[in-house]
Amino acid sequence: MQLDLYRVFYVTAIEQNFSKAARKLYITQPSVSHAIKQLEEGLGVQLFVRTSKGVTMTNEGETLFGYISPAFGLINNAERKISELKNFKSGQVTIGGSDSTCKHFLLPHIQTFQDLFPEIRIKLQHGSTPQILEKLSTGLIDIGVIHLPIDHDQIKITEFLTINSTFIVGEKYKDLAESILTLEDLLNYPIISFSETSSSRRFLKRLFQKQGLNVKPDIEVGSVELLIECAKIGMGIGFVTKELVSKELSEGELFEVRLNVKIEKRKIGLITKKEIPLSLAATKFFTHLVETRL
Repeated sequence: MQLDLYRVFYVTAIEQNFSKAARKLYITQPSVSHAIKQLEEGLGVQLFVRTSKGVTMTNEGETLFGYISPAFGLINNAERKISELKNFKSGQVTIGGSDSTCKHFLLPHIQTFQDLFPEIRIKLQHGSTPQILEKLSTGLIDIGVIHLPIDHDQIKITEFLTINSTFIVGEKYKDLAESILTLEDLLNYPIISFSETSSSRRFLKRLFQKQGLNVKPDIEVGSVELLIECAKIGMGIGFVTKELVSKELSEGELFEVRLNVKIEKRKIGLITKKEIPLSLAATKFFTHLVETRL
């Protein structure tokens, strides 16, 4: 039996009038009568009894209505939900990134986005670059924010931000910031960096290797905040994204170590799955990130 026939029956049962049902369905009154007749013949029962004011359901009609009413209610709710999503009245976006990336590079964009679309929920998941790639592959996140470069066949990469890396010290090693040093000079002091699996650590390693040097940090930390504190109290020379310590540098809590070699800029990228389109809400947020990036 065609679903359209049941829809005509459902609306007619609610309106209790063929003419009113026709107007609601945007069809003619004879079309409603014909559809009900087809349904009655197919089921082998009478569904409506005509009255002076319209129609009323028979016992069989009430039984049928009781079964199909929840189904059409769900369909109506689904159509309403799709309309809300289309107009950004609801929806959810899940983004993944490291703690520092989320805090310093993502949260400002989330705030401006929620000012524009307060009904869309934003969820955050943190992790290292390999963990974010895994979360994206398994569908746990819609968009990832990671340090580039990466090499992954199933991932679409969009460049998001350009960042600078630098070496920093606290008051104890302040004199190191007063002259230009070589990378080899830095090896005479404790080096503070992130864990070996982090993109920052891999970048640090390549930086020294280009000069024929090998670096093995004395202190490994798991967050920018901890690295900053370690540098402040004089535990060594920290390697960090410069944009993340701009406040401490400007206020004289940390000091930048100048080198005789230029440290190349790094890229932060947005990653999505190639073969799976983003939801309407996620697409809107992705566009917002790209359009408002620095």
